[in-house]
Amino acid sequence: MPAKLSTVCYVHECTERLTQEYTVKEVMVVVRLDDVDPTKVVYLKVKIFIPSDQNIPTQIEDFEKGDVVFLRGKFVACAGWYSINATSLKVMDNLDFDTMPSIGLDIMIIGITTKTVQNVDGKSVLDFYVEENLSDCEPRDFWVEVSHDPNVRYLSNKTNSINQSMRSTTAIIMGTIVYQAPVINEVTQEESSPGKHVINLEDISLISTNRNSANAAQSLNLPWLNAQANGRHGSRSNRSPRGATPRTSRRGRTTLSQMNQPARNQNISAALEANPILTMADSTSSTSHNPISEEQAD
Repeated sequence: MPAKLSTVCYVHECTERLTQEYTVKEVMVVVRLDDVDPTKVVYLKVKIFIPSDQNIPTQIEDFEKGDVVFLRGKFVACAGWYSINATSLKVMDNLDFDTMPSIGLDIMIIGITTKTVQNVDGKSVLDFYVEENLSDCEPRDFWVEVSHDPNVRYLSNKTNSINQSMRSTTAIIMGTIVYQAPVINEVTQEESSPGKHVINLEDISLISTNRNSANAAQSLNLPWLNAQANGRHGSRSNRSPRGATPRTSRRGRTTLSQMNQPARNQNISAALEANPILTMADSTSSTSHNPISEEQAD
């Protein structure tokens, strides 16, 4: 299962190019992180593949610069931003940057850890290592810090049990991810604390990597996998034929974001000025070391 992300975001920039089978769009979107302060934002670099054959159904709606969209996709975390391959995009009419909700970045990932949970500043904290691959990109890896309130008994029971009897643990992690910028010492101008991605944990399912496959298959009960297995043939038989739900173009239709344009989106300029857009060519480096040794993984 790849790392998955969903959010509501504002389309700031968009370029496209044609290939033999697809229209490839590369989009820069802005996600609000705070309903009150419009300068608290995060950027997502999104790549979208739209089939050239209009009869092939797609979950990507026609959109324009300035739209607010609900986005789902597979992601890789980079230093200060996220790279997304979009799987679904829906335009949210009657919203602009000023009125869009700040729902954050809801994610689901699979990570591995060899550590035990620690108490840091009143939070239960555990580091996970994630390895992902997007499209034709090289495999990338990144760390996430998983954090939750230790008073939540359900989550505490799960995280406190990690690595008490196992040398390494793989987990399915669900929550909201944020990026904390590095802390710079004002005197020495050196980095006293590195930047990191932090997940506010909502749920976690543990998978031991040391059990044999037979025991793991018996102990692991994932309802969505069972539903897929039981309903695989039925879902195919009920599937609508290709072309049954053709895409409708939004071009030529006046949207609310285009009406009274000078009076709307007043905060987007402040957000962009306070958070200069990263030059992606300068931000392609990612963590390359492997924190799990062969001996630990056995």
